[in-house]
Amino acid sequence: MSKPSKADYLIYKALQTAIEKNQLRLYLDYGKINRPGSPVYDVWENLLPVLTPVVIGLILILTVSVFFGLAFIIAMILVYITYFKKRVDRYLIERTKDYFMKSYDNCTTLWNFGGIVLVNAEDKKHGCVSPEGDWKEFVVKNFADYMVTSTPEAKVTEEENVKTAAE
Repeated sequence: MSKPSKADYLIYKALQTAIEKNQLRLYLDYGKINRPGSPVYDVWENLLPVLTPVVIGLILILTVSVFFGLAFIIAMILVYITYFKKRVDRYLIERTKDYFMKSYDNCTTLWNFGGIVLVNAEDKKHGCVSPEGDWKEFVVKNFADYMVTSTPEAKVTEEENVKTAAE
């Protein structure tokens, strides 16, 4: 991976600003992003909610009865599907967003891995899908105004221009 240019950092800052202002939405393809090899994958978050009821169910099969153990496993899997899966997905969304927003390198790593879709909140018809899409081009096209850095000298010059135009 080559060293990013200043323009790349400006585009990344615009991406961060747009996400912070809720003008750019981050959607996930859970099947792609939540798998081994992904920088945001947590094996225990995926394994523990399924493995625990199965192990307890097997213990119940051996100690109590086959029927009771199987009923426990089925009931716990239904609880997992209706309750825990939504929590795991919420944690995954937050972890992915935090990782994505932390640094430019994290952003490009996650983008190249795939499973992310960027969507302009005002124009939901157009999005950018990783890794095929060019997120930099998408940000420049939709949020170029956030790429302009504001310095105190620029503000003074801008205020002078406004005063001159008003006179």
